[in-house]
Amino acid sequence: MTALSTILPRVAPQEELQPALDAFTQLDIVTDVDLHFAAHVPPRRALPPDRVDRFREQVASNLCAVSSTGNELLRQRNRDGQRGRQQRFSTSLEPLDDYLDGGFDPSGDIVQVTGPRRSGRTAFALYTILLHLLLHPDARGAWFDSSGSFDPHRCLAILRDVLVPRLLKLGGTFAPEGVTEEPAPEELAIAVLDRLAVSRVNKSGQVLDVLANEVGKADEDSNRLDMVVIDSLDNLLGGEALQQGSAEAHASLIVFMRRLTTLARSPSASLAVLVITTLPSPSTPCRSTDSRSHLPPLSSLPYNPPLRPALDDTFAHQVDLSLLLTSAVPLFGPEDGKDRGFVEVVKNVRGQEGGLVVFELSDGVILTALT
Repeated sequence: MTALSTILPRVAPQEELQPALDAFTQLDIVTDVDLHFAAHVPPRRALPPDRVDRFREQVASNLCAVSSTGNELLRQRNRDGQRGRQQRFSTSLEPLDDYLDGGFDPSGDIVQVTGPRRSGRTAFALYTILLHLLLHPDARGAWFDSSGSFDPHRCLAILRDVLVPRLLKLGGTFAPEGVTEEPAPEELAIAVLDRLAVSRVNKSGQVLDVLANEVGKADEDSNRLDMVVIDSLDNLLGGEALQQGSAEAHASLIVFMRRLTTLARSPSASLAVLVITTLPSPSTPCRSTDSRSHLPPLSSLPYNPPLRPALDDTFAHQVDLSLLLTSAVPLFGPEDGKDRGFVEVVKNVRGQEGGLVVFELSDGVILTALT
């Protein structure tokens, strides 16, 4: 049992809560248990019904582990099987797919895509979600842009000039049944972008609100949301504060990730979630290095100085899979390393870690694996 004045600031850190707390106190609802089991909460100015429902849901997720009946899980598996969701989601890099046993797991995994700035993280995430939408015409995706850097022209170029021609060259077809002529690549690209919802966000709560709404209406929409990209989480949760060991920032991170995981693994709408994070630069202040001396290197490659994890060590424990993207320039110089990089599996709760794939990214648009 926890006081609402303690738990609500943790589950809704961006909201002005004092009027709501005062209203709850007037109704003798002062703990999370009181709110969870309250049969009826009369509407107040600070407590409209939708806000009460949201608080109740957030409190419930902290009271106990999320559970589902066997029938709910069976219905989900049947829906997924009918719509082809049992297949893994490709990363667009075949050697990486092979290492991950076919790609990303679609059953609610949280995937961290991390690396220094200009290491190809956003391009990798774009390729993953755009290829998925291209291969699954009944799927929808969501992209949360926290920095205003989303470029629709770049997406159009990736689809029209790279992904569509690449799949046609492999023998694929996009022509409707009974039609021999393939649609124009730009027409296909625009159709894919129609199924990608881009949201400009500046608070972590906005991400959760959108996803909660999607999960709530999952059974009503045949084009179900099943892949999400957050670019980037540092801007939403305060990366510098986490690096410096802020207790408040760490609490906000844990609460956000717990809620995100609950939504991603909802029985009614499981999601694959890619979370982009940024490694701190060597000059960024951090907690005492004494507490880090026992930690293994983040990368198997000999970077000097060694790479430090994004969002401090806490975030690494909140994800199922972590992919580290780095530039080849620090190791091979500006000529041999130009436009080339590495993607390394640094955490994988479902399989082996340590897989390393070399890739090339030309003009920020053409991503290919090098063998």
